[in-house]
Amino acid sequence: MTGLLLALFCATASAQTPSVDEIVNKALTVRGGLDKLRAVNTMKMVGKVTMQGREFPITVMAKRPNLMLQEMTIDGTRVVSAFDGEKVWVVNPMLGINEPQAMTGAMADEIRDQSIFDGPLVGYKDRGETLELVGPNTVGDVKTWKLKLTRADGRTMFIDVDAATGFEIQWSRRVDQGGMNVDVDSLMSDYQPTDKGIVVPRTMRTIIGGHQQGLLKVDSVTFDAPIDDAAFQMPKPQ
Repeated sequence: MTGLLLALFCATASAQTPSVDEIVNKALTVRGGLDKLRAVNTMKMVGKVTMQGREFPITVMAKRPNLMLQEMTIDGTRVVSAFDGEKVWVVNPMLGINEPQAMTGAMADEIRDQSIFDGPLVGYKDRGETLELVGPNTVGDVKTWKLKLTRADGRTMFIDVDAATGFEIQWSRRVDQGGMNVDVDSLMSDYQPTDKGIVVPRTMRTIIGGHQQGLLKVDSVTFDAPIDDAAFQMPKPQ
């Protein structure tokens, strides 16, 4: 009898635990579905970032397959991070980078990862990456399924998917900053549909080392507006 009960328990637990493919399919479906996601070729997001109690405008442009440019204006100073499909480049006068400069290393890897047009769950196998289910987790008061994504170069990130809704609510990774490993979490909420039927988060929080460093509020998202590839290229020094 004990063996029968144990077998029934194991069978029930197995039935309640979704496969990786089931979790991914649900996450993509609630965002609008794979067909809609892959049908768009450009994205422009406009919003505001709050850091240290101050608010700054931000614009992010992206183009398939992996072109990306993020621009903020801080006290009249233009701060840019971008990926042109081959190299990461930045402009950040607050760090002494007054002219466009190519970047390598851990932060460049982070920007390159962010440039993947459809996000980490779409096409991961095509990129030579693997995805595995770590198990159930809790983010705040939300029950999630926690996935581990291992990139082709061995770097890893964790993706928490809301067990009830299917929305991705947290991306977590460990980043090398000046020789120190720092935990970076991106928390996403307030998902809303766009005119293309694609659902996007309107609020994103960045937690570094357990402390909130930034809060992004999205004002608008536009898909398929014309964006020339040249917009992502590193300008030549003046």
